[in-house]
Amino acid sequence: MNRWTIKKKLTVLITLALVAAVGFFILCYHIGRVAVHRQTMRGVDERVIERLNQYIRENDVETTNSEALMHWCRKIGEMDMEVFADEQLVFSSVFDMTKRDYTIVETGRDKELAVKVRFADVEADVLLYKYRGLHGKMIFIEAMMALLLFYGIVVIGLRREVDYIHLINEEIQALEGGDLSREITIKGSSEITTLAENVDEFRKSMQTQLSTIERLERNNRRMAAEIAHDLRTPLTSLIMYLDFAEGEIRGKQPQAEEYLAKAREKSVRLKNLMDQNFDYVTMKGYFTKKKQAVPAYDVLSGYLGDILTYLEGEGFHVRSDVNYGNNTVVIQREGVSRVFSNILSNITKYARRDAEVLICCKELKDYVEIRFVNAVRVFEDGKPDSTGFGIRIVKRLMEEMDGEYIVEESNGFYTSKLRFLKV
Repeated sequence: MNRWTIKKKLTVLITLALVAAVGFFILCYHIGRVAVHRQTMRGVDERVIERLNQYIRENDVETTNSEALMHWCRKIGEMDMEVFADEQLVFSSVFDMTKRDYTIVETGRDKELAVKVRFADVEADVLLYKYRGLHGKMIFIEAMMALLLFYGIVVIGLRREVDYIHLINEEIQALEGGDLSREITIKGSSEITTLAENVDEFRKSMQTQLSTIERLERNNRRMAAEIAHDLRTPLTSLIMYLDFAEGEIRGKQPQAEEYLAKAREKSVRLKNLMDQNFDYVTMKGYFTKKKQAVPAYDVLSGYLGDILTYLEGEGFHVRSDVNYGNNTVVIQREGVSRVFSNILSNITKYARRDAEVLICCKELKDYVEIRFVNAVRVFEDGKPDSTGFGIRIVKRLMEEMDGEYIVEESNGFYTSKLRFLKV
C-alpha cells in the first residue's frame, strides 16, 4: 500500500504554509503602504511645506542632494518624503535609492497628492508622509500576522493526525483495562495507521488466546470435578464398610482394630481432600455473579458480628476494634460469605483457645481492611497437614472483588488481612 508518511505530510504542509505566509506578507506590505500613503498625505500641515521651501532656498538644495533632504526629514521628525523629477523617483527617505537598479515612475495618484516645490535645479513633485518610523512597525506587524497564518495552517493540518493519536490512545487504555472487545480504529495511510493495525492484530490475537485458555480451563475444571465426584461416592462407601468392620472386631482383635482405625482416618482425609478439590474447581460460579458497591457497615458488620458470637460460644476470648467509616466497598455477596466462612474455619482449627483473638477494621487509602490476629495452636502430635485450599479460595475470591488477601505468620501469631476496595 502506498502510504503517505508523516515526514512527507509534514514537508508538504510546511511548504504550503510557508508559501501562503510569504504571499500574505507581500500582499499586506503593498496594501499597507498604499493605504498609509493615501491617508497620511491628507493631513500634512501647510506650515511643513513652507518650512521645506524655506530650507531649500536657504541651503540651495537640489533634488539629488539626498543628505540634505534626509537631514530635513530627521529635523522635522515623524516625516518621510519622496521626490519625483520628470515623473521619476529621485529621492526617498524610506529606502536607499542607490541600491535600486530600476526606475520608479510617478503614478497619477502620486501626482494628485504631490506638492510642487522649486529646488535649486528643477521644480519637482514632493510627497510628504506623516509616519516616519511607522514603516518598520508595519513590517513587524505584517510579519507577525504572516507567522500566525503559518502557525494556523500547520496546526489545522496536523489536527486530524493529533485527534487520531488521541483516539488510539483512548482505545489502548481500554485494552489495558481488559476490554478486548473494543476494536482499534483504522483510518488513513500513515505510520500511525500501521501502528493502529498492529495493535488491533495484537488485540485479536490476545482475544483468541484468552478464549483458548478459558476453554482449556473450563475443560480442566469439568474433568477435575467429574473425577472428584466419581471418587467421592466409593470413598463414602469405603468409610462406611470400615466402620462396619471396626464395629465387628472392636474389643476382639486390638491389632486389627488399630489398622482399621488408621485406614478409616486416611480414607476420611482423602475424602476431605476430594471435597475441597471439588469446591475449588467449581468456584467459577462465584465469578459469574455480579459485583456491587454497598456501604461497608451494611455488609461487613453482620458477618463480623456472627464470627464474634460463634467464637465466644466456642470458648475463645475475642477483642474487637472496628471502624467502618462512611465508606462504600465492592463485594460479591456469595463470595463474601464464602470468604468469612473460610476465615472462621481456620481460626477454629488452628487458633489457641487460651489466647486472645483480635478482630479489627480500619480505613486505608484505597481499601477497608479487616484484620484477624490469633495465636497459633500447638498440637501435641504435630500440626495437621494443610492443603492450602482454603487460603487459595479466599485469595481468588478477594481478587475477583478487586480486593486483596494477605496472610502473615510471625512469633507464634497468625494474621489474616482482608482488604475490600473502596469506591
